[in-house]
Amino acid sequence: MASPMTLCFLVSKYDEPRRSGLIADWTSFEDVGKSFNGEVLTAAEYQRVEDSYISAVGSLADAMQADRFELRNLVLNEPPPTWLGAAYDGRSVERHTALRLLRRMLRRGLISCTLESGDVLRVAVETDFYISVEIQPDAVDCLEEVKRLGLHLVSVACGEEERDATIAVSRPADGKFWEEVAQSIRLSRGASAILERWAEGSCGYRWHPIFDGDLSIIARSVRPHSLVTAYLDTNVQWVSRRNLLPAIESAIMAEELPVVIFSRSIGGVAPEILVCKEGVDLPTEAEVPPGDDFGFFLWPADDSTSIQAVVPGDGGQSIQ
Repeated sequence: MASPMTLCFLVSKYDEPRRSGLIADWTSFEDVGKSFNGEVLTAAEYQRVEDSYISAVGSLADAMQADRFELRNLVLNEPPPTWLGAAYDGRSVERHTALRLLRRMLRRGLISCTLESGDVLRVAVETDFYISVEIQPDAVDCLEEVKRLGLHLVSVACGEEERDATIAVSRPADGKFWEEVAQSIRLSRGASAILERWAEGSCGYRWHPIFDGDLSIIARSVRPHSLVTAYLDTNVQWVSRRNLLPAIESAIMAEELPVVIFSRSIGGVAPEILVCKEGVDLPTEAEVPPGDDFGFFLWPADDSTSIQAVVPGDGGQSIQ
């Protein structure tokens, strides 16, 4: 939650006529080559403005001696770039990497997060090429450099962070955790699955269907710092390839929930996973994983029976 004493601003290239919509202006990298008020947005002009945003945040970081940032509220809808390394909620990066990530968020928008340097500085990319900045009141003079860069500031109310509504999980995914999961699966005698999550978004999680109660491969493969949730009452249905798509369509229409699809594992090979969401076209035949025998289940509800833990930072733990 934002501190009641902090100040929040929207930083942008827009003056009042452009903010109010009286004058049309470009709002993203995708607008390069388009005309606005008789002028074509060139790649060079886009780069100049983008550089001013990065310089503005860099100047704030310098003034507040913010040399490290944590990635919070991380959303991954594309794999993280190799230069970023492991990307998960809570990852700490140094200033240069934070500014490089800020530039990527401005230009592409498939990765987003809040960059937090303790309580002194928070930065996030908003829609339509705005940046939100949260600072302490005694740092307000630092904003003058932002204005000198030709950018505009609008004071806004500081919102509450969604992550504060989430109960933190501190239990480690150690040997005792995996033993408890295995025992619970045996007692439930039903199908189970484990969700491994390191961020929000389509590239921030993996599903691990459990076929025979052997969790050793899963325990060794989960990523450090990820949240693992073992769902104990997953209702897996098995269908042939020919009947898969009609069954998926019926399930989505009945429950309006995402459906997780996987092929039956053969010889210990991890199954391919496909997630179908309500309102999205069904996969084509070419997009369906190989095989003739498929399982699927509805994405579990928030109140589903489950056991949660966090994978230690030094790697996953095997079952002893």
